[in-house]
Amino acid sequence: MNKKNWLIAGLSLVMAASLGVGISACGEKDPDTPEHTHEYTQWEHSDTQHWMVCPDDGDIWAQGKQAHDFTNGDCVCGAKKPGEGGDDETPDADLDTREFWATGSGAGDLQNSSWTELKPNFKLKKEPHKDAEGFTLYTIQFKIYAGGDKFKIRQDERDENNALVWTDGTFFGLNEIRGNDGTFVDMGNQDVGVAKGKDGIYKFTVHTKPAPAPWADNYVSWELVEPVAAPTTTEDMYIVGTLAKYPQSQWPNYTNVKNNCIHMTFDGVETWSAEVELTPGDSFKVYNVLNGQYFPSVANLGCPSDGAWLYRIEWKVGQDNVQRIHVHKYTIQAYDGENHWMKCPKDDARDESTVEAHDFSQGDTCKCGFQQEADPDWKINDDGTLNEYTGDFVNMTIPANLTTFPELAYIFGLSANNKYDYSLCESANLAKVKSLKVDPKSTSFKIENNALVSYDGTILYLYLPYSTETEVTFENVTEIKGGAFSYNSKIQSVSFPKLVKVGTDTFYSTTALATISMPKVEELGLTIFYQTQIKTAEFESVRTIKGFLFVNCSQLTDLTFGENLQTVEGRIANVCNELISITIKATTPPTTTSGFGWGRTTKLANIYVPAESVDAYKSANGWSSKADLIKAIPTEAVSVTPVEVAMLPEKKD
Repeated sequence: MNKKNWLIAGLSLVMAASLGVGISACGEKDPDTPEHTHEYTQWEHSDTQHWMVCPDDGDIWAQGKQAHDFTNGDCVCGAKKPGEGGDDETPDADLDTREFWATGSGAGDLQNSSWTELKPNFKLKKEPHKDAEGFTLYTIQFKIYAGGDKFKIRQDERDENNALVWTDGTFFGLNEIRGNDGTFVDMGNQDVGVAKGKDGIYKFTVHTKPAPAPWADNYVSWELVEPVAAPTTTEDMYIVGTLAKYPQSQWPNYTNVKNNCIHMTFDGVETWSAEVELTPGDSFKVYNVLNGQYFPSVANLGCPSDGAWLYRIEWKVGQDNVQRIHVHKYTIQAYDGENHWMKCPKDDARDESTVEAHDFSQGDTCKCGFQQEADPDWKINDDGTLNEYTGDFVNMTIPANLTTFPELAYIFGLSANNKYDYSLCESANLAKVKSLKVDPKSTSFKIENNALVSYDGTILYLYLPYSTETEVTFENVTEIKGGAFSYNSKIQSVSFPKLVKVGTDTFYSTTALATISMPKVEELGLTIFYQTQIKTAEFESVRTIKGFLFVNCSQLTDLTFGENLQTVEGRIANVCNELISITIKATTPPTTTSGFGWGRTTKLANIYVPAESVDAYKSANGWSSKADLIKAIPTEAVSVTPVEVAMLPEKKD
């Protein structure tokens, strides 16, 4: 066994690793008097903190205040661990005055230790009394795993520059651990490790006598506090080498990797990674501090010659290769005709989270530098209304500066460039449309559910004429502008749960339309349904009919209006020769205009009204001409199911 002489570390240099040693000059320098230098060697503490002071004048080291640490029992400053009182007897006067620490590295608790500094949590606790053999006792416990964990127990000894030194007598190695049954093993350079299958939480006790007692009298005993399962990973990975952006990085030795090199992060499954900015000329590898292996095992890695860029370095457990993946840094503004975004200068990769439509609210130039060009097909007035459209209808884009969509005839007029104040369009012009879009900068319109609608989705202007859908529902539309579905030969069923108002010619020559649902509609415009396949229709909430509601609807047989109908300004039906019945639930006959009538409804046989209002309808203006058809709304027969009576059994005496 190698004998070591104990070197006494002066108390003036004993410091907690987290506090270090602070030295400063005080007072004016007298040429005849040596300058006093503070030596912060004396502990003081409150209930919650401790600090060091200079014993000569009580000066406090201002940077050294820290909270108490009771991890290993009483705090290093002497404060008692909460819930534990002091000893009843005065501590032995001749206890060893040295301080001892555990230093090392590994995957267990030792991963928080260090070879080059004394960590507070790894200071050994001195017992207040010697044991029966006269040894001063220092104790500590920590978790240690086999394979890569290694440690020493060392005395806090420093040189004239206050730097930790390793000399004979400053550390305990494997030979000083007594009772070793193969549990502890030599890790090389007198470092101590634990054998495979012996992983656990161990308590170590240093037995020492004050110098100059023979080194042979000093030893370390141990006990297993709790066995633990082997760790899920036996790696602790660092990027090491010569890196221009990280000048403190270096090729490893066991005393500097954790302090100077780039620690990688484990995903808990198989991959260790870290982001590093690399510069041409850099040279590096990935290093496992637990077993000293390099990856890749042969050639070093570096940075491509195309400049300094950010990279993600990845290493997968069990593999020799290291992946170097470029990480985008989005620092350059880019744009096209519709959007702008940030891009990476290395490969022009686009940051999708920054994609925005151009904003011309402050002028013709967006903040990104893109300048918009006016669409020559659209002549827009200063107030955002349409002056003229001169395009070819095939591919249309509603410009951002159009804020009010006109009646369709202003765009799809009956003749080139003609403008009308009604909505009837030229079917040939609508048929030309192959694409209808909205400039993404628009805050007035959008395309939704195959229709041009207002930006909030409540007003429908035009159902796309090239749509092939047969059924459609618009949940949020409350108003349909005139001509919106005109000349559509595909749509068969429409539903508008919230619709209130319908414009003129909305379903003009919508030749396949057979089913409609508008339960909340209140106003119906002129010639809404022209040449449709509708057979029956019910309008429970309608108040006003603008006239000529159904025209040339050869399949129509029955119509029903709710009790809110108040005004009919024209014919409810015209040239609907199969119409048989009209039901009106309003108790007061709706007022009519001079144009009211029943044009070419040759099979009309019933005008059903509430029973109490039959006479009123027969005498009302506009209704009286059809008095012979006015009848009470039929009462539906009520089916009564006979009730079976259960007979109680005859009571017997």
